[in-house]
Amino acid sequence: MAALLQEETRLGATASTIAAESAGTSGPWPLTWPERARMLERQHDRLEALLAELLLAHGPDQPSWNGAEALALDRSCRRLLWDLRLHLRLEERWLEAAGALCSGHRAAHQDARDRAQGGFMEAGGERSSRNHWLLSLHSWFASHRHGPDALAYARAGSPLTLEA
Repeated sequence: MAALLQEETRLGATASTIAAESAGTSGPWPLTWPERARMLERQHDRLEALLAELLLAHGPDQPSWNGAEALALDRSCRRLLWDLRLHLRLEERWLEAAGALCSGHRAAHQDARDRAQGGFMEAGGERSSRNHWLLSLHSWFASHRHGPDALAYARAGSPLTLEA
């Protein structure tokens, strides 16, 4: 139990860092696209790390949770949803400012937010259902990061794209 609570603290710190960057409390907002892209990529890395840690904690090989552990994992999952929403909003704002956000990309983000929230609510606190939800979210996130995001980031960094 102590190890899980320590893990929640570490997960919370990771999530707090993402939120702080999104809120601008970690320093001034990056003004150029290369600075913004680096910040967004760091957020991607942290979100993926949080997803991986939650997947491990929800794996079938993990021991049963007590009440405190179940609550800690629930809070971490809710924090993941919050941080994902913040990241996607910030990414949309910056890609739009760089002239690189298309309506399909925005729609994919909205669909992902809706499916992530709905999947979390549907899974409830049941380990295997939540593990399935986390696997699905991780799969979407990885393919989106290396597909539509990579293309949009390249377009935003192109000299032909105008920044606002």
